[in-house]
Amino acid sequence: MTSSARPYGDPKADLEPLLYRIHASTGDDVDWRVVLELLRDRLAAQLATVSQHHFATGQGSVIREFPESPRFRTDYSQYAPRNPWFLSSEIFAPGRVVTGDELLGNRELVKTDFYRALLKPHGLLHCLFGVAARRGPLVYYVSLHRGEEEAPYGEREKAGLRTVLAHLSQALESRWRLRQSGDIAKVLMAIMDRHPHPSVLVDASGRVVHCNQRAAALSMQRAGIFIHEGRLKAGTAIDRAALREAIREVAKAAEHGAVDNTRAVTLSVPGARYPAVVSVQGAGSAFRAETGEIDQLVLITARNPQIEHDIDSCTFVKQFRLSPAQARVSICIVTGHSLADTARKLHVSENTARSHLKQVFQKTSTHGQMELVHLHARHCTEGD
Repeated sequence: MTSSARPYGDPKADLEPLLYRIHASTGDDVDWRVVLELLRDRLAAQLATVSQHHFATGQGSVIREFPESPRFRTDYSQYAPRNPWFLSSEIFAPGRVVTGDELLGNRELVKTDFYRALLKPHGLLHCLFGVAARRGPLVYYVSLHRGEEEAPYGEREKAGLRTVLAHLSQALESRWRLRQSGDIAKVLMAIMDRHPHPSVLVDASGRVVHCNQRAAALSMQRAGIFIHEGRLKAGTAIDRAALREAIREVAKAAEHGAVDNTRAVTLSVPGARYPAVVSVQGAGSAFRAETGEIDQLVLITARNPQIEHDIDSCTFVKQFRLSPAQARVSICIVTGHSLADTARKLHVSENTARSHLKQVFQKTSTHGQMELVHLHARHCTEGD
């Protein structure tokens, strides 16, 4: 920073470009630097910052500044607990504009370590604050700094900052909401990627919105479904029609507020002994930038990508020491068969199949069929 005098700015001039930049800054860090540059020039400051201060801990930091000064950022964080302007938290209410002189007179300020160690080395003295937002003890504010040889801030500059402060506050709030939504979306997508089954999120027409890692490698030969040109497809015309109909039905039911709107679709798998079964479940509505409309989203999960299991070599069977009968029941369940279908397939009574399944639950420390499916997917390799 330098202490050379700057011409006084006109708080009424060039307001439109500044407001435009403020509202364009919700998603771009570069725009915030442009905002601070325009604000600095408008109010004839040497330095403009967006900063935060935590009244409970005394910690503070510069989030963005213009002109950029990594040294000032570092020094400010170090001396923030000694900032004499932040002795009272009540003054820093959202929307408040106040000068440093109103918080602490310059005669007292120059006696502080904060001035001697931070402000003076950077050629700064006068400050103008505008509180953009507050979260309990944490306050976000805009500050404009002038040097010792320059005039202190007065009512004209306060009015100029007050004019744009509401716009700055709105831009910050919008930026935070976008960031929160984006961060939550990333977390949810990561959870979906860790799901043990191939899972695909589609809209009502079958266009893929997101798919997890397992689904990205889907092939008709293994799961009966695959992704082609951005859409989820099945292998045969009959299966494609059945899948499209299930997706449309689930999406329509969700649009009308249905709570339980899950469908199961049986799909043929070339060369496999048994068909694949996929679940089609409503996943909620979302605005789609591609269409400009709110779409109902549907989650497609392949419960049993067809893998022929040899119970003598199956990793899952070996690890949990399942008996041959328990292994046969377990394999049927994890590949999508109901208990009744499992009993018919193994030519045993449903009670016998249920008894074997209970023993599998005990050995694997699981408490339900879906938990067993998830455990199997984590332990069983594709070679089994």
